[in-house]
Amino acid sequence: MSTFLRASIVAVALLVAPLGRAASTTNFSDQWWVPSESGWGAAVLQQRDILFVDLFVYAADARPTWYTAAARLQPSPGGGRVLFIGDLYVTSGPWFGGPFNPAAVGTRRVGTLTFDADSTDTAVLAYDVDGITVTKNVTRQLWAYEDFTGAYSGGLAYQLSQCSNPANNGPVEELGAVQVTHTGNTAFSMVTQSPGGSCTWNATYAQAGHMGSATGTFSCANGVAGSFTAFELERSLGGFTGRIVGIDQFCHFDGRIGGVRR
Repeated sequence: MSTFLRASIVAVALLVAPLGRAASTTNFSDQWWVPSESGWGAAVLQQRDILFVDLFVYAADARPTWYTAAARLQPSPGGGRVLFIGDLYVTSGPWFGGPFNPAAVGTRRVGTLTFDADSTDTAVLAYDVDGITVTKNVTRQLWAYEDFTGAYSGGLAYQLSQCSNPANNGPVEELGAVQVTHTGNTAFSMVTQSPGGSCTWNATYAQAGHMGSATGTFSCANGVAGSFTAFELERSLGGFTGRIVGIDQFCHFDGRIGGVRR
């Protein structure tokens, strides 16, 4: 099997995997909620290893209120989890309909917030406000499906392991053209081209928040075939990125994919 075809396998497979680390961690930026408890939620914005979290909840008098926290990444707690912890604050300020007076802004620490992610799309959100503790199992909230359809120039980086020929174990990097067809929200296919041939990937697409994933099978012109799962598939104006795990007749693989729109 050519190294590029192997790379192509990894490229598409990138779409799903165990909890992954994009930079320092998975990108947890999104709207988070409990689907059975519509009416409150948490807006999460990640910058490097800090999550800025806005909680929009209700006070004891049922009036809407919000709390904010800047939660920092903690040393790995193990078990595939990613943990952020920060102080939680309540703020007050001038009426929105009048001129803004910075001197009228007040902040008070009310407790601590933890965001304990056990997968790409799920987490335990816990916080306490003046001694009252709340714990929620939250997930990303989906508003609209992305469309990855397009032609890309891509770069692949992946690791081969458990190969029938141990000499093939190790890192591989490849470049090539990638064509994605994404229809009806759930049908996801990809063709990767290289001087050594091509691979075709067919998968069922799913999305939580802005983060996509896919599970399916692939086959290559040289006879290599197998299955893959993918996760952390993100689209931007300039292209897309993702991650992958999978298996073929010869090796296991895991890695990353990135494509610049052509």
